[in-house]
Amino acid sequence: MTLTLVLIAIGALLFLVIIYNIIQQYRQKQEAEKRALLLKQKNIISETDELLLNASQLPYSKALMLILHNRIHACLQIMQQNDPRNSQVETRIGNIREQLTQLKDHYQMESEGLKPPESDQHAIHLLQVVKRLRAVLRAEHNKRKVGTQTFIHEDRRLELIQLKINLSNLIKRARMAFENRENALARQMLEKGLKVLEPLPDKDEQLKRIEETLQARLDELTNKQSKVQQEQQEREEQQESSELDMLFQPKRKW
Repeated sequence: MTLTLVLIAIGALLFLVIIYNIIQQYRQKQEAEKRALLLKQKNIISETDELLLNASQLPYSKALMLILHNRIHACLQIMQQNDPRNSQVETRIGNIREQLTQLKDHYQMESEGLKPPESDQHAIHLLQVVKRLRAVLRAEHNKRKVGTQTFIHEDRRLELIQLKINLSNLIKRARMAFENRENALARQMLEKGLKVLEPLPDKDEQLKRIEETLQARLDELTNKQSKVQQEQQEREEQQESSELDMLFQPKRKW
């Protein structure tokens, strides 16, 4: 009888140990999932904050600014649900809501449009930022947080910004080629830019100005080449005339 009770007690203890281990493993799994979720939201917020820092270098529309700030707000809400005691998250939520209100009531995009990149490295940086913005926009649209019409409009606007960056850099490189007397290379780049712009149905004022600049540089190059060819032809004709004069001039009698 005593042995039976001991065995039952040992069995019950083992069962309790197993149950305890299962509960501990479940809690550890939950904590790990919670940490991973919080880390994911922090990374999204950091990425979005970094994109917002470039608003001074690129023309961000009001819709895009709202999308980025709402993205941060959604992440903060998830963090608050999983970590309600975090006062920093609560404070940040209050700040982001104030920013959203300010954006809705007062934000206006700079009318002057894209500022030309200062260097090739700057152009590459801006192109990378635009690429990331388009990826974020697509992700938010897939989550149904951005309407289809807004997505189409904003994605096309960012695509045109990419084009403006490339064309501005192309104009600078064509000018350098022209100054280095690499006329064939300069012509090739200018004609390439015009070929890209010509079929666009939705050129804005800045793209139209870029197109005019490209055409003006091409005309300048054509005129210069024509002038050089004309001067060369005149020199050749003058040399030919001089040679003929020497050939047919009267012979001197000695």
